[in-house]
Amino acid sequence: MSGHVKVGRADHQVAARQARELPGQWVLAATYGSLASAADTARRVPTAERIPAYRPAGTFTARTELTQDGVDLYVRYIGDQSSSGFRESIAAGLTEDLDAFERRMATAIRRPEC
Repeated sequence: MSGHVKVGRADHQVAARQARELPGQWVLAATYGSLASAADTARRVPTAERIPAYRPAGTFTARTELTQDGVDLYVRYIGDQSSSGFRESIAAGLTEDLDAFERRMATAIRRPEC
């Protein structure tokens, strides 16, 4: 990067909306004039610290990329990771609780081998 780079304001509302429409894909959110500014914003995206567009915290990730025009900030919607917890997987029938596992193992152990 050489010389002064004029960069427009970031529209995080638009970037977050676009990222939600394309889950898992990187969306250009802004181009910053300095690596420090871009890196600071990239650090704040996952926590939604001072950037409400990326709420709730933990639903977005971010990365930066140095270009000839400045430093690009990309965001990606990863969804609510807390909804994929163990309790939810039991309720959905995707796994079993400890009691069910122990019953299944006891039955398997008592069953004679062929």
